[in-house]
Formats: sequence, structure tokens, C-alpha cells
Amino acid sequence: MDGRYSIAIMPQEEGVVCVDEYKNALYTKIGWYNSRNSNAHITISEFVIDEGEIVDIINHLKEIASYENPIHLNFEGINSYANGAVFLKPDEPTKSILTDLMKRIQKNLNIKKSFHSKDPHISIGRKLTKENVTIALEMFKEAKLEFDCTSIVLRKFNPVKKQYDVLPNEFKFIGLPPKPLAQQSLF
Repeated sequence: MDGRYSIAIMPQEEGVVCVDEYKNALYTKIGWYNSRNSNAHITISEFVIDEGEIVDIINHLKEIASYENPIHLNFEGINSYANGAVFLKPDEPTKSILTDLMKRIQKNLNIKKSFHSKDPHISIGRKLTKENVTIALEMFKEAKLEFDCTSIVLRKFNPVKKQYDVLPNEFKFIGLPPKPLAQQSLF
């Protein structure tokens, strides 16, 4: 049986609470909207695999994460996409660092049937009307969030809740030195 999964970066609890407060304020102003109940996260990849393969993915994610170093992330202000998504945007240094990290993880994981996020952000709402996008952009123009990224998480889609549940595995950034390349010889 296939399962739908997501690899993501999640802020520590105080960051999740901060984004929840933004979401609650928007809910008070406009009512229910998509992503209202989703915990703060930065999507790296989403994929569908056979449930039997998840143990290999978990082991591979442990190895991938072990070579990464913790990084400080800074989000300042808000932006939107044409599809009605409103999100916290990373400052330029954070965007560059995150984009590189996401590419490394996506490349090293190498899952065939996957969606790779290319633009790091933390969603506040999705599928908003143009009017509600304007309201959100005004409400959160001074929004800020910063946190230390020390790990990635694996999430599994829960079809009952229509949300991703974070699995108990946390993949810590340990900062191990890269593996030495195998020596090649012509002799």
C-alpha cells in the first residue's frame, strides 16, 4: 500500500506558536481558509512510496541529515503567490542557505515520484481570494520569525484529518565531515 509523505523543516515550539498566532488572527478577520490548521513548516519534498520502503527512507534521511550543520533562519515580512498562498518569506541570506540545503537533501534522497519545493517559505494561508490576500498582506507586513534549524522531520499524510502528522523520527544535523571520495586509480 502506498503512503504520502513530506520532508520538512519545522521551527521549535515557540516558532510554531508564533505562526499559529498569525493564523488565528487571519481566521478572526476572514474566517476559515486552507492551511488554517497546518503546523508551521518549510516543505522540502513530498512523495508517494510503498509503505514497505519507508524504513529505507528513514535510514537514508538519518545519514543525509548527519552531514548537515545547524543553521539560523530569519523570516521577515510576508509575500504571496498568484494561486492565493500567503507566506512568511525568508530574508535573502536565509533564502540562499535554505535553497542550497533543500537541493542537497532532494538530490541525495533521490526519490523518483516526488515534488520538490524550490522556493523556501512558511505558509500562513492557501487558496485565498484576492481580497483576503490583500488583507493578509496588510495584517502581516511586519511579521518576523527566526529560529535555529537543527533537524528535518518526516511527515505522513493523514487522510482523515487531511493534514500531515509528524512521525516520531527526527533527523538531527550533526555536522559530520563529508565522506572521503573513493580513491580512483588507473593502475
